Amino acid sequence: MWAQLGTVRFELLETPESVKQRDKWDYVEHKVLDEKSHLQKMGKSLQELTLKIKLSTVFGTDPQRLLSAIYENAESEEPLPFILGDGSLVGKFVIEEVTKEWKRTDNRGRLLDVELEIKLKEWN
Repeated sequence: MWAQLGTVRFELLETPESVKQRDKWDYVEHKVLDEKSHLQKMGKSLQELTLKIKLSTVFGTDPQRLLSAIYENAESEEPLPFILGDGSLVGKFVIEEVTKEWKRTDNRGRLLDVELEIKLKEWN
């Protein structure tokens, strides 16, 4: 297993093509008469992760089954643990957005290949 998000396990062949992590620190600008403004640090924003994943029947997986599990986790409105294959907890996240691009279907419209972009936001 490469990683697990909630109940969805990503095996080695489903490893994300990329994982983008966003860390941000918030500042507020205070205007001062006849002087330069001053910045005040407010704290750290919630971490955001973006996973780009390709699911394919060529990998021996069922893309539709995994998609259903991802959507089920997103709809649960519960924070999901994101755990790497070595057992380390990255953190708890909610699925904020799923973008899917259908790449290939069979003659009955069943999904064979799909590229996903899953946006996660840290739960605090």
